Amino acid sequence: MPCGEYFTSYESRMGLFRWRIQRVALVLALPIPFILPLLGLGGGNVSLLSQMFIFAIAVLGLNVILGYAGEIVLAQGAFMAIGAYTTSRMLTTGAGLLPSMAVGGLMAALVAVAFGLPSFRVKGFYIAISTLALQFIAEWFFNNSRAEWIHGGAQQQIPSDIGLIGPFGGLGGDLSIYYLSLVAMLFFAILSLNLSRTGIGRTFRAVHENDLAAAVLGVNVFKNKLLAFAIGGFMIGVSGGLYAVYIGFISPDYFTLALTLEHYVMLLFGGLGRVWGALLGVGVVTILQDILQSILQSISAATGLNATSLVSVFFGMVIIIVLAVEPKGVLAALGQLKEYLRKWPYAY
Repeated sequence: MPCGEYFTSYESRMGLFRWRIQRVALVLALPIPFILPLLGLGGGNVSLLSQMFIFAIAVLGLNVILGYAGEIVLAQGAFMAIGAYTTSRMLTTGAGLLPSMAVGGLMAALVAVAFGLPSFRVKGFYIAISTLALQFIAEWFFNNSRAEWIHGGAQQQIPSDIGLIGPFGGLGGDLSIYYLSLVAMLFFAILSLNLSRTGIGRTFRAVHENDLAAAVLGVNVFKNKLLAFAIGGFMIGVSGGLYAVYIGFISPDYFTLALTLEHYVMLLFGGLGRVWGALLGVGVVTILQDILQSILQSISAATGLNATSLVSVFFGMVIIIVLAVEPKGVLAALGQLKEYLRKWPYAY
């Protein structure tokens, strides 16, 4: 506790920003992402930040399922694909972007709940296999030409002249996508932070730590697992719809198992079960990936070899190193460093 600050009520103790330094940091840091595009950033930097915000929403959804409830999910790409293709189909009706993304999120949540039903009998790696099956089914389904009457075709171009709600509030290019992604990311980040402080979030934690003990205490384990699948699936589906609008074109090749691996790297790198860790992991890994892609493309151009395929190898090595050095993620390591500096030079 910072010196000179103390709590006088349970409301202040449970506040989202409890310390004065946190409130000051929020006031100073919150305007920064809003004014960054106005400082003359290049289009490539704005595009990279937009992708970062979109992936942050997806990783926050994965954090709800895996970090809070402890359910291993290997269908991140499938959930995003369902959200993207549903959003694309809804946009053709003229519904607007926000309703289309909401429907895409609901569709992804329904599918997530359906493939979370085996959690009634199995858990751990067995439930992971059922979600992995969803990933393969989704890739087959969206590549199947006989199902075009449902998903609209494997390759789809997202219309550029769309409004937020119906024809109103039209998007004006990359800058509009940037601010929309930023606001959506902030909304779901605050939602995730508050979820962890509610009874539902504490129930998720109990199920994660020991589902048998939670069941003995009267917790409906199966219901809460499905609820975690629904909430996380909705967030991932919304990010998929936003990602479709961001790239302007969707294909099953964008939503493969490699995307799931990438998001796992982001979550594990930042810290499992921590909202700030998920955001930190997305930011660091996205920047490193962009730098690595540039280096590997230069190597490919110089040698004639396909060096860009080594990106997946890099992600796998990051997972192994993080799990071996700091299983709780970089955010936990930063917390230990903060405690060390707070106590230094005294051991106590």
